[in-house]
Amino acid sequence: MEYCKLCNKKAQLQESHIIPKLVYKWMKQSGTGRLRQNKILNRPLQDGIKEYMLCTACEKEFGKREDWFKKNIFEKYLSNPNTIYKIKEELIYFVISVLWRVLIYYKDDGNVYRFKKEFDLAASEWKDFLFNLKPLNRFKSIHIAFLPEYLNIEGGGDNLYSYFHRAVDIEIAESNMKAFVYAKFSRFILLGMITGIANKDFSGTSILELDEINPSNQIMDDADVVDFIINRSTNIKTYNDLSLKQQQLNDKYFKTRVEKIKGNDYWQVLKKDLKNTRD
Repeated sequence: MEYCKLCNKKAQLQESHIIPKLVYKWMKQSGTGRLRQNKILNRPLQDGIKEYMLCTACEKEFGKREDWFKKNIFEKYLSNPNTIYKIKEELIYFVISVLWRVLIYYKDDGNVYRFKKEFDLAASEWKDFLFNLKPLNRFKSIHIAFLPEYLNIEGGGDNLYSYFHRAVDIEIAESNMKAFVYAKFSRFILLGMITGIANKDFSGTSILELDEINPSNQIMDDADVVDFIINRSTNIKTYNDLSLKQQQLNDKYFKTRVEKIKGNDYWQVLKKDLKNTRD
């Protein structure tokens, strides 16, 4: 028995997904049927990153908002990128819950963070919001960006679409003057600003300042945040990073599933990356 990181009650903790399970389920259904992690590409995964973090009751509260996000945002955007979304409590709760999990997962991982004090304060404030619905005060610059069907990003690598349209990526990022929490999955980027980043450099993404989100009218102008995201996209592991043996096994697996894969989201992303490389 340990203490739940959200309600502080002693309980049998559940294995909580840092990025919700709905994302990995979609990746399997719309991809090759299996997952790989970026850092150890040779090792197929059955699921995403999980950690014993929440009690059953708190896990259920997160699950309610995840179900809402899946039905009202995730599935709708993937089927119709031109939809405009009203910002509701469920969206705010969902975004903050993901960013809080990322922050909890990393902030005490043994690294020496320049803004460790601020990370602790943000984790505490977001926790009060998630458990007590206490309004945010200092750490209320919370953003969601919807990635378009066709990307126009300078400096991205050959696997631009593989990263921005399908990859899962989490981090707490900091420089000498700035820090933020980052979560990327499917066509969505979530950002929780910790220090040094002005809301004026973002347009159409702040879920606590807007009444609705228009995916076609979003701008991120903070150069450090943009450079961070582009650098993450260039570091994504790809087929060529596999060992020769794993490439051969991968080719064999791919051939057995090519008819099922052909035309799905994974297939379309590969085609876009190939065209992007040739151009």
